[in-house]
Amino acid sequence: MSVLTKWLGLPSFLFSVFVFYWSLPIFAILYRIRFASLGKRNDMLDWARALVAYFRVTLLQAGEHTLYKGGPCLYLCNHRSWADFFIDAYLTEGRAALMSRWLVYFVFPVFCTSCMILKGIVLFKRGTIADKEAFNAWLDQTLGSSHVPGLLVYPEGHRSTKPASLPLKRGMLHYAHSRKLPVQIVVTRGKDEVLSEKSQSVHFGRTCVTTFSKVLKSADYPNFEAFFTDLQATWDSCWAATYGLEDLKNVPRFSMPGPQAYSYSSSMWVQQLAITLVSILVFAGVCYGSWRGLAAALAATGAAQQVVALVLAAWVGSSVLRSFL
Repeated sequence: MSVLTKWLGLPSFLFSVFVFYWSLPIFAILYRIRFASLGKRNDMLDWARALVAYFRVTLLQAGEHTLYKGGPCLYLCNHRSWADFFIDAYLTEGRAALMSRWLVYFVFPVFCTSCMILKGIVLFKRGTIADKEAFNAWLDQTLGSSHVPGLLVYPEGHRSTKPASLPLKRGMLHYAHSRKLPVQIVVTRGKDEVLSEKSQSVHFGRTCVTTFSKVLKSADYPNFEAFFTDLQATWDSCWAATYGLEDLKNVPRFSMPGPQAYSYSSSMWVQQLAITLVSILVFAGVCYGSWRGLAAALAATGAAQQVVALVLAAWVGSSVLRSFL
């Protein structure tokens, strides 16, 4: 990507990151996230669905398999960009807690705090785990306290936009085998075209293609190596089927028949309401402060104010138009 192209796309990228960062208050104000509803609901899915709609993502589902909903499950997804979080949460219908590094919390603290309240995210510190049994016991307790039955993991360990998969890390796969959890692979092509922090680019109206694998029941394998060998082969096959698909004419759209809703506890309902209302107030303050700051910066340009404003408008307008191409 040339410097000129990157510079041209910067305004639309920064605005989309702004929307992503403040997605909780923005979609709560629009009531796309039904944060005050007393009935059953799925705020994680509402959040993901709203962002998929904002980016105008079209999702196609290749292959014969669909999302496994038979109970607890470890979902393995490919790691491409920040768009992974809401696209994969949408594909798994908000029924899986996202497993992510603590660093993500400090980058996106607003919606991550909401996810923590909803038991929809599991945060861990990257590095060598000294006591794996203690970690697994902590994970058992964390997942056991959550109403969502699944766990969403990125087994490659790092975000990568390479055309081939990174080697799979074994840590969480050992956990799945030791707990006899079913495992399903979900590989999606095109997530890094929607929003990419690496190239600092955003594109609206992109089509992503997803392939769900068969469900691998870890309890059916006599040892971990046999399980890992089959899982690696299934991952490679699922990757090849997704990234090797060229003709999309007959690939159906991803459908979501009857996603599950949950009854939140009183404490969870109150905490979610509180963080949402607080985030709305802070968001309003940020918007007001940003507007005043922009007005002051333009005023400081003196006689050149109109010219500067026109140049900025042309830059932003060109960036937005380019993001739809």
